[in-house]
Amino acid sequence: MSEDKAAQSGNWDEDFAPKTAGGGSQSGDTKNKYMSLSEAGNHRVRLVGNHVKFYRHWSPVKAITHYDYKSEDPAWQAGFYPSKRFAINVIDRSDGQLKILEKGAQVFQAFSEYKSLFDKNPAGKDGPDFNLKVEIPGGDKRSTKYTVTHLDSAPFTEAEKAMIRENIFDLPKIYKSTPLDKIQEQWDALPDEDKIAPVREGDKKTAPKKEAQTKLPTKEVMEDAPANDDDLFAETGDKAEESSELF
Repeated sequence: MSEDKAAQSGNWDEDFAPKTAGGGSQSGDTKNKYMSLSEAGNHRVRLVGNHVKFYRHWSPVKAITHYDYKSEDPAWQAGFYPSKRFAINVIDRSDGQLKILEKGAQVFQAFSEYKSLFDKNPAGKDGPDFNLKVEIPGGDKRSTKYTVTHLDSAPFTEAEKAMIRENIFDLPKIYKSTPLDKIQEQWDALPDEDKIAPVREGDKKTAPKKEAQTKLPTKEVMEDAPANDDDLFAETGDKAEESSELF
């Protein structure tokens, strides 16, 4: 049986750098709480701690894969390229609760730009609140647009520090990859016609098309996963570094 892999720790400077040519439970709730941006409007958040990056398959299998799986992941090899995603703990200012924000580069790029402009960790102790403006033109969620604006510096209150210590979500564990053999099982269970990837503009090879094939909109569906009770501020590894940034 293959082993799963933890999500990679994110880096604000490196994750969104221009590419060059070439090569715990939440207040007794056992379910993770996710920041919903499904409705148009303004959503104010405070980033908390380190972000993670990972690769998610939406179809034809539903799984979190890993870059190290690229040569063995059957869906990836067949041309179903996973979506690169990012996740971070946030305080939702609408209710003061700690939640998980999972989005793609469109949102997280703006956080990285704040780091570049002000040389401050957007999720650290001197970080600001951010306003996430969601626009859904014509009500078509496939066209959702996000505008991210940094607000004033928002140091953590003592109550927020206590909440973070007790309720921080262990993102590397939550977003660990699905074991490769489990991805293979899902793939093997598919009918042959579902194993034909859609043709994408710019593909070097022309793959056979399925008749009347349509690309479904990406869905923001989150699976429940337990939070980790380990102390965020233990003096080991990345978490020790993160605690100094936070407090």
